Amino acid sequence: MTNYQKYSGAGNDFLMVNNLSGEFKNLSALTVELISLGNKNFDGVIFVEDSDIADYKMNYYNRDGTGNALCGNGLRCTAKYLRDNAICKKNIFTLEAINKIYQAEFLSKDTIAISFPPPKKMKFGFPLKVNFFEWWQDVRASYIDVDSLHCVIFLDDIENLNISLEEIDINEWGRNVRMHHDFMPEGVNANFAEIRSGEIFLRSYEKGVEGETLACGTGAICTAIAAYSLKGLIPPYKIHTQSGNILTVHFEINNSQISGLTLAGPAIKIS
Repeated sequence: MTNYQKYSGAGNDFLMVNNLSGEFKNLSALTVELISLGNKNFDGVIFVEDSDIADYKMNYYNRDGTGNALCGNGLRCTAKYLRDNAICKKNIFTLEAINKIYQAEFLSKDTIAISFPPPKKMKFGFPLKVNFFEWWQDVRASYIDVDSLHCVIFLDDIENLNISLEEIDINEWGRNVRMHHDFMPEGVNANFAEIRSGEIFLRSYEKGVEGETLACGTGAICTAIAAYSLKGLIPPYKIHTQSGNILTVHFEINNSQISGLTLAGPAIKIS
């Protein structure tokens, strides 16, 4: 039986496995096995590994066994796991994920900020037709690639919508966006958002999980960027997740370029 610990990053829940020795090889099959052993509510498995380019490596697998994935909340949980298990005692250190380097900084015992590179690709406010109510809705959508592909839709950009964020059928709506032909073959993570009193409320459907997660770190980043572009909302941003936890996204704009992109929020051991 593989030993693991359970961690949560703002409601994004993971099984953490120490693979610093490299003893575990078939990580996709092992992920599916661990999730099937009564851990079906967890979003994936993080294998903590040695790195040639950073202090440590986060090797994240979605619960369906798909790997080579980036996870913002998972990066914070990896940092917290390293601290809790006395593997790394530094307040600031680097983590490798998908062959890139991310900086982790402890702001307090359970609050960690992760620095991200700017998005690889962004497209804002383009028309999209999506089947939401058994008919096709006209939607204004955004697409952001932060090494995790996201579509962001603000509810006030859906034609003739008269329900709240809490009332939408996130699994049906999210699946229809995630599998939309305009985003194939890769597909996207789907994010639905509302702005209330200058703060963002967010629900996310994640591919690989194939359902709603209680928080999505890269989804929060992409939604914040879309809020700047489409809604004129100025950073920093408070992102209210479905778990009730708040993520904070900050960045600067210099000569129309994003810099200093960070995601901060809680990460805790749950068992």
